[in-house]
Order: sequence, then C-alpha cells, then structure tokens
Amino acid sequence: MRAALRYSGVAVLAVALAFGGVFVFGGFWDISATRQHPLWIYRGLVLVRDTLVSFEAAGVDVPAEFEPVADAKGAALYQVHCAQCHGGPGVAPADFALGMMPVPPPLVHSARERPPEEIYWFIHDGLKMSGMPAWSMRMSETEMWRITAFVEALPTLTPAAYRELVPQDETAPPSEGTLAEVGGIPDAERGRLAMQLYACRSCHEIPGLVGARPLMVGPPLEEAASRRYIAGVLPNTTENMMRWIMDPHEVDPLSVMPDLGVSAADARDMTAYLYTLSPPYDDGTDEVAAADAD
Repeated sequence: MRAALRYSGVAVLAVALAFGGVFVFGGFWDISATRQHPLWIYRGLVLVRDTLVSFEAAGVDVPAEFEPVADAKGAALYQVHCAQCHGGPGVAPADFALGMMPVPPPLVHSARERPPEEIYWFIHDGLKMSGMPAWSMRMSETEMWRITAFVEALPTLTPAAYRELVPQDETAPPSEGTLAEVGGIPDAERGRLAMQLYACRSCHEIPGLVGARPLMVGPPLEEAASRRYIAGVLPNTTENMMRWIMDPHEVDPLSVMPDLGVSAADARDMTAYLYTLSPPYDDGTDEVAAADAD
C-alpha cells in the first residue's frame, strides 16, 4: 500500500513537472508587463500571498494607542514613501507605476480589506516580486506606524481633504490631442490594453482584465455603455465618455477618479472597448423615430 502511494506521488509530481516544463519552455509563459497573468495563476498567487501575509502578520504587536488618523505628519510620510506608486483619493500614482505588473493597488481598498497589523507588515517587510520595498531599515517604528495609521484612515478622506493634507503638483502630463483633433478608426482591443496600462483595473472590475474581486473603489464597468449618464452628469455618448476619461475633474471636480493624462487616441480606443461590453444606452428615441417614419 505504501509503495503504491509512493509511486502515485512520484507520478503526480512527474506529470506536474512535465506540465510546468512544457508551459515555460514551450513559450506559453509571457513575462512581459503588457500581458496579465492568466486568471487561475492570479487567483493562486493571491491565495498564497494572503495566507502567508495573514500568518506573518499574526506576530505583529499593534500599539495599544493605535488608531486610524489622517494628520499632517502621516500625510507627509505617505507622500514621500507611498503616493508615487499607490496614489490617493482623487490623485493618480506616478506615471511609471501605471505600467507595473502587478499594478500597485489603491490603498483605500487595502485599508478596507486588511487589519492594521497586515498594513504594517507590508510596510516593514515588503513583498517579493511585486515592487513593494521593505522600509524596516529606512524608517523608524514610529514612522511606519504613523503611515499605517494614515493608510487605515484613507477611506474616510474625500479628494478635497486628501489634497489639503497632501499638496499636489501636477500628477499627470497634459493629455495629447483634443476630442476635435482625434481621428482614425477606434480599436477596441488596443483600448483593452490601454485600460490595463493605465491601471484602470486597480480600481474597477472590467471584463477581459484580471484583478482583485470584489473591489470597493470605483464601480464595475461591464455595463458602462448601458448607463444613461456618465458620472451622473454627462449623457452617455462616445464623445462624453472620452471627455470623462481624459479629464474627470473637469466634469466633476469632487470625483475620486484621478486624472491619468490619457491621450485622445487612447481615450477613443478605451471608449471603444467599454462599448463592446454591453449594449449602448437606448432612451427609446430610435423606436419613436422608426414609428414616425412608418
């Protein structure tokens, strides 16, 4: 019996190694940052990460006086050490962070999902192969807990309150082109890639893109084309969707949607992709016009 189990184990291991070898050496594994992990690999990595982080963070002693707080000292530390990759309410990350794989998550979501000991653990120890550095030799315990307290308070901050605590320079370069100037044929598949490389999936659930679920930052976009209004303000048209993507604060100054410096051509293609996900909004005017014609 033991021999049979041993042989079965060896056989399973051999098959797994053979499959892995074919997957890697057969060219099926894409290591570029323009291609996301397959969903099953992403889910597996997230499961392992969250299990191990929970185990490691169990040994962290949270100070008795700890509480989430958004103050000037925490904001200053966050601006220097965190905002470039993670952004903030209504503020985009630095340009380089949008093209990272995995994309650094918005910490508003992390604060809602994780207890303070896990946030502190990420700051203190970092995370391999994610771009998240360990700050344990570069910041004091007081500073790391101050950032932890600020991160845990992020969900309570409006974009205006965040900007008051963390004064902003221009966070995105001016968009290239204008709605009037953009030409060419919309390319929905290029738009899907653009939504990945502008890190839209870090805040929104988007069919065709892999990422965390559920997300409690921006709304899911599978029915963006079917909504009557964009951001509750603009009638849902192609031009208005492009306008919203390129400059959300011009449409709604209080929006948490950051300005990512999206070019007109990229906004055109991103809009084209969104409009493939669901039927466009129909207010009934087409049926009325058809009836009048009859």
